[in-house]
Amino acid sequence: MSFSRLVVDLDAVSANYGRFVKASVGTTGAVVKANAYGLGMEAVARRLKAEGCEHFFVATPEEGFALRTLINEDAIYVFSGPPDADTATALASANIVPVLNSREQIGLWMRQKRAPAALHVDTGMQRLGFDPNELKPRMLEGIELVLLMSHLACADRPQHPQNERQAGLFSRICDDFPGIETSFGNSAGTLNGTQYQGGITRPGIGLYGGNPYLDKDNDFHHAAVFEAQVMQRRRVNAGESVGYGATFQATRNIEIAIVGVGYADGVSQILSGKGQLAHKGARLPVLGQISMDLTHVDVTEDPDICVGDWLEVFGATITLDEVAEMTGTSGYEILSRIGSRVSRVYV
Repeated sequence: MSFSRLVVDLDAVSANYGRFVKASVGTTGAVVKANAYGLGMEAVARRLKAEGCEHFFVATPEEGFALRTLINEDAIYVFSGPPDADTATALASANIVPVLNSREQIGLWMRQKRAPAALHVDTGMQRLGFDPNELKPRMLEGIELVLLMSHLACADRPQHPQNERQAGLFSRICDDFPGIETSFGNSAGTLNGTQYQGGITRPGIGLYGGNPYLDKDNDFHHAAVFEAQVMQRRRVNAGESVGYGATFQATRNIEIAIVGVGYADGVSQILSGKGQLAHKGARLPVLGQISMDLTHVDVTEDPDICVGDWLEVFGATITLDEVAEMTGTSGYEILSRIGSRVSRVYV
Protein backbone atom coordinates (compact mmCIF):
# COMPACT_ATOMS: atom_id res chain seq x y z
CA MET A 1 0.00 0.00 0.00
CA SER A 2 1.18 3.50 -0.83
CA PHE A 3 0.42 6.59 1.22
CA SER A 4 0.50 8.73 -1.93
CA ARG A 5 -1.17 8.55 -5.32
CA LEU A 6 -1.36 10.32 -8.64
CA VAL A 7 -4.93 10.27 -9.90
CA VAL A 8 -4.77 10.47 -13.70
CA ASP A 9 -7.79 11.58 -15.70
CA LEU A 10 -7.39 9.79 -19.03
CA ASP A 11 -10.41 11.59 -20.46
CA ALA A 12 -8.54 14.85 -19.86
CA VAL A 13 -5.50 13.44 -21.68
CA SER A 14 -7.78 12.50 -24.58
CA ALA A 15 -9.35 15.96 -24.64
CA ASN A 16 -5.95 17.62 -24.66
CA TYR A 17 -4.82 15.34 -27.48
CA GLY A 18 -7.94 16.25 -29.42
CA ARG A 19 -7.02 19.91 -29.17
CA PHE A 20 -3.68 19.22 -30.84
CA VAL A 21 -5.36 17.11 -33.51
CA LYS A 22 -7.57 20.08 -34.40
CA ALA A 23 -4.60 22.46 -34.46
CA SER A 24 -2.38 20.21 -36.60
CA VAL A 25 -2.57 20.39 -40.39
CA GLY A 26 -0.91 16.99 -40.64
CA THR A 27 -0.64 14.02 -38.29
CA THR A 28 -0.56 14.34 -34.51
CA GLY A 29 1.88 12.19 -32.57
CA ALA A 30 2.58 12.13 -28.84
CA VAL A 31 5.65 12.39 -26.63
CA VAL A 32 5.41 9.72 -23.91
CA LYS A 33 9.00 9.80 -22.63
CA ALA A 34 9.83 9.82 -18.91
CA ASN A 35 6.91 7.50 -18.15
CA ALA A 36 4.54 9.84 -20.00
CA TYR A 37 5.80 12.79 -17.98
CA GLY A 38 5.18 10.84 -14.80
CA LEU A 39 1.57 9.87 -15.52
CA GLY A 40 2.36 6.31 -16.61
CA MET A 41 3.37 5.37 -20.13
CA GLU A 42 1.35 2.16 -20.37
CA ALA A 43 -2.05 3.63 -19.60
CA VAL A 44 -1.43 6.89 -21.44
CA ALA A 45 -0.09 5.23 -24.60
CA ARG A 46 -3.01 2.80 -24.73
CA ARG A 47 -5.50 5.66 -24.41
CA LEU A 48 -3.77 7.78 -27.03
CA LYS A 49 -3.66 4.81 -29.39
CA ALA A 50 -7.41 4.43 -28.88
CA GLU A 51 -7.75 8.10 -29.83
CA GLY A 52 -6.00 7.42 -33.12
CA CYS A 53 -2.39 8.28 -32.31
CA GLU A 54 0.02 6.30 -34.50
CA HIS A 55 3.34 8.06 -33.79
CA PHE A 56 4.94 7.87 -30.34
CA PHE A 57 8.17 9.57 -29.26
CA VAL A 58 10.39 8.48 -26.36
CA ALA A 59 13.83 9.52 -25.14
CA THR A 60 15.81 6.30 -24.77
CA PRO A 61 16.02 2.83 -26.30
CA GLU A 62 14.84 1.31 -23.01
CA GLU A 63 11.67 3.39 -23.18
CA GLY A 64 11.20 2.32 -26.79
CA PHE A 65 11.48 -1.37 -25.97
CA ALA A 66 9.01 -1.00 -23.09
CA LEU A 67 6.54 0.81 -25.33
CA ARG A 68 6.86 -1.80 -28.08
CA THR A 69 5.52 -4.44 -25.68
CA LEU A 70 2.34 -2.34 -25.42
CA ILE A 71 1.77 -1.35 -29.04
CA ASN A 72 2.66 -3.66 -31.91
CA GLU A 73 2.34 -1.80 -35.17
CA ASP A 74 2.55 1.94 -34.51
CA ALA A 75 5.68 4.01 -35.10
CA ILE A 76 8.00 4.51 -32.13
CA TYR A 77 10.82 7.04 -32.39
CA VAL A 78 13.76 7.19 -29.97
CA PHE A 79 15.17 10.71 -29.63
CA SER A 80 18.59 9.63 -28.36
CA GLY A 81 19.33 7.28 -31.25
CA PRO A 82 21.44 4.12 -30.80
CA PRO A 83 24.41 4.36 -28.40
CA ASP A 84 26.16 1.27 -29.78
CA ALA A 85 25.95 -1.48 -32.40
CA ASP A 86 24.12 -3.99 -30.21
CA THR A 87 21.42 -1.47 -29.35
CA ALA A 88 21.10 -0.51 -33.00
CA THR A 89 20.48 -4.14 -33.90
CA ALA A 90 17.93 -4.50 -31.12
CA LEU A 91 16.09 -1.35 -32.23
CA ALA A 92 15.93 -2.60 -35.81
CA SER A 93 14.68 -6.01 -34.66
CA ALA A 94 11.90 -4.35 -32.66
CA ASN A 95 10.95 -2.10 -35.59
CA ILE A 96 11.74 0.99 -33.53
CA VAL A 97 12.90 4.08 -35.41
CA PRO A 98 16.03 5.72 -34.00
CA VAL A 99 16.53 9.46 -34.38
CA LEU A 100 20.06 9.78 -35.75
CA ASN A 101 21.97 12.71 -34.28
CA SER A 102 25.56 12.26 -35.47
CA ARG A 103 27.86 10.75 -38.08
CA GLU A 104 28.69 8.00 -35.61
CA GLN A 105 25.04 7.01 -35.31
CA ILE A 106 24.65 7.02 -39.08
CA GLY A 107 27.56 4.61 -39.22
CA LEU A 108 25.93 2.33 -36.65
CA TRP A 109 22.64 2.34 -38.53
CA MET A 110 24.21 1.67 -41.93
CA ARG A 111 24.69 -1.93 -40.78
CA GLN A 112 20.94 -2.46 -40.33
CA LYS A 113 20.19 -3.17 -44.02
CA ARG A 114 18.01 -0.16 -44.77
CA ALA A 115 15.96 -0.24 -41.59
CA PRO A 116 13.93 2.99 -41.23
CA ALA A 117 15.47 5.91 -39.37
CA ALA A 118 14.74 9.54 -38.51
CA LEU A 119 17.23 12.39 -38.68
CA HIS A 120 17.51 15.25 -36.18
CA VAL A 121 18.90 18.55 -37.44
CA ASP A 122 19.85 21.18 -34.88
CA THR A 123 18.36 24.51 -35.98
CA GLY A 124 19.23 26.49 -32.87
CA MET A 125 18.84 24.39 -29.72
CA GLN A 126 22.53 23.38 -29.49
CA ARG A 127 21.53 20.02 -28.11
CA LEU A 128 21.50 16.76 -30.04
CA GLY A 129 21.33 16.82 -33.81
CA PHE A 130 23.36 17.56 -36.90
CA ASP A 131 24.93 20.91 -37.63
CA PRO A 132 23.05 22.04 -40.76
CA ASN A 133 26.30 23.22 -42.31
CA GLU A 134 27.73 19.70 -42.14
CA LEU A 135 24.66 17.79 -43.28
CA LYS A 136 24.61 16.48 -46.84
CA PRO A 137 21.90 14.18 -48.25
CA ARG A 138 24.56 11.85 -49.65
CA MET A 139 25.64 11.05 -46.08
CA LEU A 140 22.40 9.09 -45.73
CA GLU A 141 22.77 6.90 -48.78
CA GLY A 142 21.96 3.36 -47.71
CA ILE A 143 19.57 4.49 -44.95
CA GLU A 144 15.80 4.46 -45.32
CA LEU A 145 15.07 7.96 -44.04
CA VAL A 146 11.43 8.24 -42.95
CA LEU A 147 11.44 11.44 -40.88
CA LEU A 148 13.35 14.71 -40.69
CA MET A 149 12.94 16.60 -37.43
CA SER A 150 14.14 19.55 -35.41
CA HIS A 151 13.18 21.09 -32.07
CA LEU A 152 12.07 24.60 -31.17
CA ALA A 153 14.00 26.32 -28.39
CA CYS A 154 11.60 29.18 -27.62
CA ALA A 155 8.13 28.01 -28.62
CA ASP A 156 6.90 28.82 -25.11
CA ARG A 157 7.45 32.50 -26.05
CA PRO A 158 5.59 32.83 -29.36
CA GLN A 159 7.02 36.26 -30.22
CA HIS A 160 10.64 35.29 -29.69
CA PRO A 161 12.64 35.87 -32.90
CA GLN A 162 14.37 32.51 -32.47
CA ASN A 163 11.16 30.80 -33.58
CA GLU A 164 11.17 32.40 -37.02
CA ARG A 165 14.90 31.84 -37.42
CA GLN A 166 14.53 28.14 -36.69
CA ALA A 167 11.45 27.76 -38.89
CA GLY A 168 13.23 29.38 -41.82
CA LEU A 169 16.31 27.22 -41.42
CA PHE A 170 14.29 24.02 -41.03
CA SER A 171 12.29 24.84 -44.16
CA ARG A 172 15.49 25.28 -46.17
CA ILE A 173 16.88 21.99 -44.86
CA CYS A 174 13.65 20.17 -45.74
CA ASP A 175 14.01 21.40 -49.32
CA ASP A 176 17.15 19.26 -49.57
CA PHE A 177 15.15 16.15 -48.61
CA PRO A 178 12.09 16.18 -50.90
CA GLY A 179 9.42 13.63 -50.14
CA ILE A 180 10.61 12.97 -46.57
CA GLU A 181 8.08 13.39 -43.75
CA THR A 182 8.89 16.17 -41.26
CA SER A 183 8.30 16.88 -37.57
CA PHE A 184 8.87 20.23 -35.87
CA GLY A 185 6.09 21.29 -33.50
CA ASN A 186 6.12 20.54 -29.78
CA SER A 187 3.10 21.53 -27.65
CA ALA A 188 3.52 25.28 -27.97
CA GLY A 189 4.92 25.11 -31.48
CA THR A 190 1.89 23.19 -32.70
CA LEU A 191 -0.40 25.93 -31.41
CA ASN A 192 1.76 28.82 -32.62
CA GLY A 193 1.03 28.25 -36.30
CA THR A 194 1.43 25.86 -39.18
CA GLN A 195 4.94 27.11 -39.98
CA TYR A 196 6.07 25.57 -36.69
CA GLN A 197 4.43 22.16 -37.10
CA GLY A 198 5.85 19.98 -39.84
CA GLY A 199 3.94 16.98 -41.10
CA ILE A 200 3.87 15.23 -37.70
CA THR A 201 3.41 17.30 -34.55
CA ARG A 202 4.67 15.89 -31.29
CA PRO A 203 2.94 17.48 -28.28
CA GLY A 204 4.17 16.61 -24.81
CA ILE A 205 3.44 18.73 -21.73
CA GLY A 206 0.09 19.97 -23.03
CA LEU A 207 -1.23 16.41 -23.22
CA TYR A 208 -0.73 16.08 -19.49
CA GLY A 209 -2.34 19.35 -18.45
CA GLY A 210 0.84 21.37 -18.08
CA ASN A 211 1.21 24.86 -19.46
CA PRO A 212 3.43 24.98 -22.57
CA TYR A 213 3.66 28.78 -22.36
CA LEU A 214 5.54 31.07 -19.99
CA ASP A 215 3.20 34.06 -20.05
CA LYS A 216 -0.22 32.69 -20.94
CA ASP A 217 -2.91 31.24 -18.73
CA ASN A 218 -3.15 27.46 -18.81
CA ASP A 219 -6.35 26.44 -20.59
CA PHE A 220 -5.55 22.75 -20.94
CA HIS A 221 -7.55 20.17 -19.02
CA HIS A 222 -5.82 19.24 -15.77
CA ALA A 223 -4.98 15.57 -16.15
CA ALA A 224 -3.44 14.69 -12.79
CA VAL A 225 -4.09 15.18 -9.09
CA PHE A 226 -1.26 14.37 -6.67
CA GLU A 227 -2.53 13.33 -3.22
CA ALA A 228 -1.18 11.90 0.02
CA GLN A 229 -2.77 10.36 3.08
CA VAL A 230 -2.79 11.62 6.63
CA MET A 231 -0.88 9.08 8.73
CA GLN A 232 -1.24 10.76 12.10
CA ARG A 233 -2.86 13.77 13.73
CA ARG A 234 -1.30 15.23 16.84
CA ARG A 235 -1.13 18.25 19.11
CA VAL A 236 1.93 20.50 19.25
CA ASN A 237 2.17 22.75 22.28
CA ALA A 238 3.40 26.31 22.25
CA GLY A 239 7.19 26.33 22.32
CA GLU A 240 7.60 22.89 20.72
CA SER A 241 9.30 22.47 17.36
CA VAL A 242 8.38 20.45 14.26
CA GLY A 243 10.67 18.49 11.94
CA TYR A 244 14.38 18.33 11.19
CA GLY A 245 16.43 21.27 12.35
CA ALA A 246 13.59 22.58 14.52
CA THR A 247 12.98 25.21 11.85
CA PHE A 248 9.36 25.68 12.93
CA GLN A 249 8.47 26.48 16.52
CA ALA A 250 4.86 26.77 17.58
CA THR A 251 3.91 30.09 19.16
CA ARG A 252 0.58 28.65 20.32
CA ASN A 253 -1.01 25.26 20.76
CA ILE A 254 -1.76 23.81 17.32
CA GLU A 255 -2.89 20.61 15.63
CA ILE A 256 -0.76 19.09 12.88
CA ALA A 257 -1.16 16.24 10.41
CA ILE A 258 1.77 14.06 9.38
CA VAL A 259 1.24 13.24 5.71
CA GLY A 260 2.76 10.26 3.89
CA VAL A 261 4.67 12.05 1.15
CA GLY A 262 8.12 13.60 0.98
CA TYR A 263 10.90 14.64 -1.30
CA ALA A 264 11.56 11.03 -2.35
CA ASP A 265 8.08 11.13 -3.87
CA GLY A 266 8.55 14.42 -5.70
CA VAL A 267 7.59 17.06 -3.15
CA SER A 268 10.37 19.63 -3.28
CA GLN A 269 12.10 20.67 -0.07
CA ILE A 270 11.85 24.21 -1.41
CA LEU A 271 8.23 24.06 -0.19
CA SER A 272 9.42 23.57 3.40
CA GLY A 273 7.84 26.21 5.59
CA LYS A 274 6.16 28.04 2.70
CA GLY A 275 4.20 25.50 0.65
CA GLN A 276 0.69 24.22 1.20
CA LEU A 277 -1.41 21.10 0.83
CA ALA A 278 -5.16 21.27 0.40
CA HIS A 279 -8.26 19.55 1.75
CA LYS A 280 -11.72 20.16 0.30
CA GLY A 281 -10.60 23.47 -1.15
CA ALA A 282 -8.94 24.72 2.04
CA ARG A 283 -5.19 25.34 2.07
CA LEU A 284 -3.06 23.92 4.86
CA PRO A 285 0.39 25.45 5.54
CA VAL A 286 3.43 23.18 5.42
CA LEU A 287 5.31 23.36 8.72
CA GLY A 288 9.05 22.79 9.09
CA GLN A 289 11.31 20.81 6.81
CA ILE A 290 9.82 18.37 4.30
CA SER A 291 11.58 15.06 4.91
CA MET A 292 12.21 12.11 2.60
CA ASP A 293 8.94 10.35 3.39
CA LEU A 294 6.79 12.77 5.38
CA THR A 295 5.37 16.28 5.40
CA HIS A 296 3.80 18.21 8.31
CA VAL A 297 0.84 20.53 7.79
CA ASP A 298 -1.16 22.76 10.14
CA VAL A 299 -4.71 21.43 10.52
CA THR A 300 -5.71 23.51 13.53
CA GLU A 301 -8.54 25.18 11.63
CA ASP A 302 -9.96 21.90 10.31
CA PRO A 303 -10.90 19.60 13.20
CA ASP A 304 -12.48 17.07 10.83
CA ILE A 305 -9.24 16.00 9.12
CA CYS A 306 -8.32 12.56 10.40
CA VAL A 307 -6.06 9.60 9.72
CA GLY A 308 -6.70 8.18 6.26
CA ASP A 309 -7.90 11.42 4.68
CA TRP A 310 -6.33 12.40 1.36
CA LEU A 311 -4.71 15.81 1.03
CA GLU A 312 -3.92 17.44 -2.30
CA VAL A 313 -0.30 18.19 -3.20
CA PHE A 314 -1.42 19.69 -6.50
CA GLY A 315 -4.61 19.45 -8.47
CA ALA A 316 -7.82 21.46 -8.47
CA THR A 317 -7.03 23.80 -5.56
CA ILE A 318 -3.25 24.11 -5.80
CA THR A 319 -2.43 23.90 -9.48
CA LEU A 320 0.60 22.28 -11.04
CA ASP A 321 1.64 25.66 -12.42
CA GLU A 322 1.38 27.26 -8.98
CA VAL A 323 3.68 24.64 -7.46
CA ALA A 324 6.11 25.08 -10.34
CA GLU A 325 6.21 28.84 -9.82
CA MET A 326 6.66 28.50 -6.06
CA THR A 327 9.58 26.11 -6.50
CA GLY A 328 11.19 28.07 -9.33
CA THR A 329 10.87 25.29 -11.88
CA SER A 330 8.41 24.03 -14.50
CA GLY A 331 5.43 21.74 -14.73
CA TYR A 332 7.63 19.41 -16.79
CA GLU A 333 9.98 18.89 -13.86
CA ILE A 334 7.26 18.63 -11.22
CA LEU A 335 5.46 15.86 -13.12
CA SER A 336 8.52 13.90 -14.17
CA ARG A 337 9.93 13.92 -10.62
CA ILE A 338 6.93 12.15 -9.11
CA GLY A 339 8.49 9.04 -7.61
CA SER A 340 7.92 5.36 -8.19
CA ARG A 341 6.45 4.90 -4.69
CA VAL A 342 3.49 7.03 -5.73
CA SER A 343 0.63 4.83 -6.96
CA ARG A 344 -0.89 5.74 -10.31
CA VAL A 345 -4.68 5.55 -10.29
CA TYR A 346 -6.62 5.96 -13.55
CA VAL A 347 -10.11 7.38 -13.81
